Amino acid sequence: MPNLLGIDYGQSKIGLALADSETKTAVPFGMVKSNNLFSIIKDIIKSENIDKIVIGLPLNMSGEETAQTNITQEFIEDLKVKTGLEIITEDERLTSVQANRLGKDDAVAAMYILQTYIDKHY
Repeated sequence: MPNLLGIDYGQSKIGLALADSETKTAVPFGMVKSNNLFSIIKDIIKSENIDKIVIGLPLNMSGEETAQTNITQEFIEDLKVKTGLEIITEDERLTSVQANRLGKDDAVAAMYILQTYIDKHY
């Protein structure tokens, strides 16, 4: 399994998660603010030898795009250019709800997004 970085993208806070290739589980990595975001992500890519990035795609409950979907897609395009890595989107409906039920934050939402991808593909 490749080294994966999961991202729950928001305009003010971004949740991050990493995949453990041995156990095929996602673990929360932390939250960052949007300041210097690309620099922080590049540092994580280098230090964790990231091969692919999985980003939650926000859709409404009926599966349609929203204003946040468009903002996230713009971020994805910028991230592709700045990192050169493959970027995969994963439906993030209900991940924030799951994270909030646990009383957790955006890093846990990123973990759910990444774990959903891992479960489907590995």
